[in-house]
Amino acid sequence: MEEKISFQSDGLKISGLIDTPPDHKPGERRPAFIVLHGFGGNKNGQGQSVVAKQFAQWGYVTLRIDFRGCGESEGEPRQKHAQKHAVGIP
Repeated sequence: MEEKISFQSDGLKISGLIDTPPDHKPGERRPAFIVLHGFGGNKNGQGQSVVAKQFAQWGYVTLRIDFRGCGESEGEPRQKHAQKHAVGIP
């Protein structure tokens, strides 16, 4: 099952998804993985979705988040900072 969540980080809303195994019961604790995206991506990317769903089928809980400034999360994308600092690099 997929559940949309959000939480605050330094005053910014971070958007996420929690995927749970089909046989997960409310309140039950399970091992978990955090599935992250690359620069310019988001939590709904094909690779992230496939990995999260596979872990859920294997019995794990997964958390996928949009980094700051990506997808549905608030803030400025970090790759803008990297590009700004790399301008003078040959």
